[in-house]
Amino acid sequence: MTLRISLALLFSISCILLVVGYLGGFSSPDLIPRTLSLSNKPSSEPSPTPAGLTINLPAIVAPVDDGTRFYYIQANLAVEIDRAATGTLIRERHDQIDRYIMEMLHTYPVQDLRAPGQSVTLREDLKRTVNRLLPKGQVRNVYITNWLMTPVGS
Repeated sequence: MTLRISLALLFSISCILLVVGYLGGFSSPDLIPRTLSLSNKPSSEPSPTPAGLTINLPAIVAPVDDGTRFYYIQANLAVEIDRAATGTLIRERHDQIDRYIMEMLHTYPVQDLRAPGQSVTLREDLKRTVNRLLPKGQVRNVYITNWLMTPVGS
């Protein structure tokens, strides 16, 4: 047999096997098991809560000072909420939420606000501030998506 005949025969057999496999309903995902597990032992850790809805709040600009210098903080926040109705409440009360967040930032020490990588306590305080204004539903988490602190004047 020549090389051409051998290659043609190999190609023909491969095509026939592919067609038969396709018509028979056999596919490559059937070769891989549906669930892969390293251990069958049940986990003793509680499962994390599923992620909720996340909405972006309008940018907040707050004046702060350290006694010698004034700064403006521009913060963009995203909040993870427990249900869609909470998002409606936040949108309706965003002016009041902005004012409370500005007041909270004004009371924070400037050195804590200037620290790289915002502290967990700041995020917790933001979450507590927003939750205080919501009669129904809760904010699960607050994410700082943008943070800019600009000195005013020279």
